[in-house]
Amino acid sequence: MSKNVKYRVLGVMSGTSLDGIDLAICSFSKTKNWEFSIEKCVTLPYSKYWKETLQNIHSKSAADIKRIDEKYGIFIGDTINNFLASEKVDFIASHGHTIFHQPQNKYTLQIGNGKTIAKITGTTTINDFRSLDVSLNGQGAPLVPI
Repeated sequence: MSKNVKYRVLGVMSGTSLDGIDLAICSFSKTKNWEFSIEKCVTLPYSKYWKETLQNIHSKSAADIKRIDEKYGIFIGDTINNFLASEKVDFIASHGHTIFHQPQNKYTLQIGNGKTIAKITGTTTINDFRSLDVSLNGQGAPLVPI
């Protein structure tokens, strides 16, 4: 007999369109096969500051990128806390924001510090989805085949 499994997850990402930060609460359950439902989702527009910062970050120094990574993690954590309000999730899956992506050179970088998000939200946070896939000769989109 298979064990029934159920998770409630918050997915977070930012795209190169810079329209905003996307948040979606999804429920995943497995009895025999995996099933999912989207419970709540929203795109929250970026402020002028974040839009300009993310648009220009690729030209910054490594030290500046590290500082912005931390600051963006704080922003994401605070945004998540406001979005969830009194709702609970089992974990957060945060893609963050891609700055550099060169899978042919085995290099990719996303910002939105997962450790900072976890600390601010008090919730286990999974992040940096692309790096392992790129290191294994993938294109850094490990969820696409699913």
